[in-house]
Amino acid sequence: MSAAAYSRPSSPSASRARTARSASRAGARFVAGSVAEDWYAQPAGPSIAVVPGAGRAPRTDEGLSAAALTLAKTCAVVCLVIALVAMARVGITAAAASCALETRELQTSIELARAEGSDLEISQSVLSNPSRIKTQAQALGMAVPSEANSDQIVLPPDIVATDEAGRLSLSETMTRLSES
Repeated sequence: MSAAAYSRPSSPSASRARTARSASRAGARFVAGSVAEDWYAQPAGPSIAVVPGAGRAPRTDEGLSAAALTLAKTCAVVCLVIALVAMARVGITAAAASCALETRELQTSIELARAEGSDLEISQSVLSNPSRIKTQAQALGMAVPSEANSDQIVLPPDIVATDEAGRLSLSETMTRLSES
């Protein structure tokens, strides 16, 4: 049997066809209690009909359209780029601030060194003042040497000779050595 024989027709013409089929098989014998006998014996009842049509209407709420998805991806990429640029800007600003702090510290150190150098120059000029040295020496009991307390040492003339270019001359030195 075909598959159409097992289905239940739903239209009136199908019902008539079933009735005609039942009549044509009226003389047929079925095994008592078989499915075939029960099937042919069932009265025509509610049935389901297939109606050809355009099919199911497309649903618009199933998801995002391709354009909306592309727009969302583009927005995400733009946000990511903006975030990266912002992070780079913060990094550069932090590096600039750090350099500015180091520069300020170096300027402060230079100013302190210059001030200390000025103080040392003033101290050196005060300490090297001849009148102050004379006063300090007298306070310690020191005096200027007199001619009677000092001896002069007279050295013989130098025997080392040089030529016109300022170089040492061994021959001239030997001549002076022999004369003395």
